[in-house]
Amino acid sequence: MIRTKINQTSVRFLTVCLFVAIAVFGLSACVRERLDEVIPAPPEHNYELIDDFNYPDTRSARRSWSAMLRTEPVSVLDIDGTKVLRFPCEFKGRNVERATWEKSISMDLAACQGLQFYFFCKDPLPVSVFRFYLKSGSGWYAARFQQANVDGWNRITIDKAEMGIEGEPAGWSKIDAVRISVWRGADADTVFYISHLGLLGADARVAVVRGDSAAKTRPDELRSITDYTEMIVQHLKNLGISYCVISDLDLTQKILSDKKLVILPYNPDMPDNAVSELNSFLLFGGRMICFYVMPPALEQVIGIEQGKHMKQVYQGQFASMRKACEGFTGQADIVKQRSWNIYQARPVTGRSRAVAYWYDEKGANTGEPAIIVSGNCIQMTHILAKDNPLAKRDLLLAMIGNFIPEVWHGSARKIVMQTDQFGPYQDITQACRQILQEAAMKGRSERVKPILDEAGKIALESENLLTACKWIEAIDAAERAGELVERAYCMVQDAQAGEYRAFWCHSPFGIAGMDWDEAVRILAKNGFTAVLPNMAWAGVAYYDSKILPIADEARKKGDFIEQCLKACRKYGVECHIWKVNWNTGWNAPQEFIRRMKESGRLQVHFDGRVDPGWLCPSHPANQELEISSMIEIVRNYAVDGIHFDYIRYPSRDFCFCDGCRERFENVIGARVKKWPADTRNDNKLKEQWLNFRRCNITRVVKVVSDEAREIRPNIKISAAVFSNWQSDRDSIGQDWKLWCDKGYLDFVCPMNYTPNNVEFAGMIRQQLEWAGNVPCYPGIGFSVWPDEGKIYRLMEQIKTTRALKSGGFIIFDYNALTAREIVPLCGAAITCRH
Repeated sequence: MIRTKINQTSVRFLTVCLFVAIAVFGLSACVRERLDEVIPAPPEHNYELIDDFNYPDTRSARRSWSAMLRTEPVSVLDIDGTKVLRFPCEFKGRNVERATWEKSISMDLAACQGLQFYFFCKDPLPVSVFRFYLKSGSGWYAARFQQANVDGWNRITIDKAEMGIEGEPAGWSKIDAVRISVWRGADADTVFYISHLGLLGADARVAVVRGDSAAKTRPDELRSITDYTEMIVQHLKNLGISYCVISDLDLTQKILSDKKLVILPYNPDMPDNAVSELNSFLLFGGRMICFYVMPPALEQVIGIEQGKHMKQVYQGQFASMRKACEGFTGQADIVKQRSWNIYQARPVTGRSRAVAYWYDEKGANTGEPAIIVSGNCIQMTHILAKDNPLAKRDLLLAMIGNFIPEVWHGSARKIVMQTDQFGPYQDITQACRQILQEAAMKGRSERVKPILDEAGKIALESENLLTACKWIEAIDAAERAGELVERAYCMVQDAQAGEYRAFWCHSPFGIAGMDWDEAVRILAKNGFTAVLPNMAWAGVAYYDSKILPIADEARKKGDFIEQCLKACRKYGVECHIWKVNWNTGWNAPQEFIRRMKESGRLQVHFDGRVDPGWLCPSHPANQELEISSMIEIVRNYAVDGIHFDYIRYPSRDFCFCDGCRERFENVIGARVKKWPADTRNDNKLKEQWLNFRRCNITRVVKVVSDEAREIRPNIKISAAVFSNWQSDRDSIGQDWKLWCDKGYLDFVCPMNYTPNNVEFAGMIRQQLEWAGNVPCYPGIGFSVWPDEGKIYRLMEQIKTTRALKSGGFIIFDYNALTAREIVPLCGAAITCRH
């Protein structure tokens, strides 16, 4: 009997276990079917791998890739014989900011371009940002990445030049961890997959040296160093020139041994050992292209005399570089670039020559060399700026071609073929045919057909020139053909009546070479309804202010708000004055900064460093300064609106000044024992601290909104905000959904500056929900895109705002390029006046 009972009990136990197992595995299958759906097999790879994800089982994968911060662990899947890693993002109903996975690894990436992998995510909407990190010593290299489509695998490239710096990394040769983090974008779950993690560009002959050492020596210059390096890299990509980015912390003869050319995009302060390595490289036959700052110790080896830093004496002093004598092959006669300063240099007789000089905007020679050439170096006395991107790309190609003539063939061919691949079309023949078909449907053939016929002829000419090895002529023809196809494409777009169409204008002076009357007339003529000129910062005003220091330019040339407002009234364009909050601005008087520092009104970093560029948002005098300066504008000028910008903290690392501590402790009624560590380590205190920061920012928005409406009941209050309210309310204290809910804003402009159309659409869907009944006009980052000369993406993103019924959009930035070239292309159809 006892034995029978045991057997019966065992049977019942096993039966229960079996049902539980079926239920669990059945549920898992349902969950996987819901999240994973059908996963296509990833493409084949043709590069060196650092992780093929060929783990024997999920347990092994989880030992290698650690889940962090309450993140669900990875799993490994076999899809048609290829192993892929599955990353679950479980945000629904959970109070988590992000999901993070990390793998310890030992890599030397000093001599390669970066990393690459294949990525698949069917539903990216729950994620606001995908980020990839490489740990090096006590710091990190970090970059965002996005997918181009949601229907298949995407090849993701993480270029070292595009990676920002956090902390103080030890260099690319000392990578000891890989991390992938995704930030929450919505209260929903999703999943993504990665395969074939490997190296990118490990055999390049051109080295771009980035000044990573500035993280310690010149942290204020780090952003500029990263931006200018990335811009040079983007040109190299467009030219099809293989390259690698090398940190100045990693520069050695071993790394440079197989390189033909080194490019210094902007290296204001190089370590002595790096300069020594460059000196040896040049002595033993290497070549160099240097922009702006040349290490003085290299003066002898390159044969170019170095001078001093020189600011422009008057605006427009350095407006173009003009050829002075026989230069190098492909050098253009004139390259426009409005530089604000230069680093003086002089040729050495018998060793170098000036091939271009700076001319001012009136066409006068300043006598200052712009480009100097020696036997082993080309030096340009300023950075290669973003304006006139095609001209800058061609200038860089000509410089490189001077030292590596074989690049001409590959680059010319790539430029010609790039022209053929315009927008959604496979080649110029398809582009002409489909654009013409659309033009016929809309009754626009008469205008469009001659343009496309001419484009086809010039494209054929460019191919013939390429075959004849006439590289420069082929490039010129290809660019002309591409511009014609662009114009025809723009002419077949549709307009939409009644929408808000605006430009942010970063310059208070208007457009270079124009007065405000002409600049606003161009906007009005091409159907734009509003302009938002940047007329004030936290430390300077470009109008007659009694609150803020007045910029010297405004004292000399008059009140810029009056000038802009007069033009806007004349042409029927709304004028919303853009005010930068808390950030003092590049033009703030040093005496003002000194007074702010002495009175404890500047922000302090978590590590104790004072930031001279930001005012503390919790300081009552700073709050009053922001409020009164904005209300002064509303009271003195009949503007259509007032626009907040930088209405936030710089990051989660600010502000931890003594005044913040005192004011925070007064709010919570308790002493913070370990300042500032407890604001992160104590969960209750952390939430109180985050709320304290939000309240400091929100108070200014509320008071300005209330007081401005008392003065001008019809005024519109708006704000430029970060794209992800859900995470940004904590990281930077910007609670813009609350501002919409409370009615403090009349419209909101999320700065969706991504060039990725899929990500752009996903951002808007979520932002429209957060904005509620308040109009949400998405910000389009045209001027910050790496290929800003192309407007196909601009057209697509404008059409996306319409498809999602946002009611309007706002574009960054209204400058000389956009005014003269892009706005008229928009006005040809997509924003034409009705």
